[in-house]
Amino acid sequence: MSHSEPATANDLYTGGTAAVTVDGHDPIVDEVRAIREAYAESLGNDPAAIIADLRERQMHHADRVVSLSPNYLAK
Repeated sequence: MSHSEPATANDLYTGGTAAVTVDGHDPIVDEVRAIREAYAESLGNDPAAIIADLRERQMHHADRVVSLSPNYLAK
């Protein structure tokens, strides 16, 4: 891409990485999506149930949750 051309959406993604197969699928992304779909299906694809489950997991594993203090800009 030359500097005179505007950026496109395709410029935001890496192309030709080793993980992407010939048909354009990344097996890792496919696996993550399959796990996400199975998880949602296990809760009946109900957004409220998914949120409640995630909040319960967050409380149960509070040591794994990262909470950063706000980084205020100097005036």
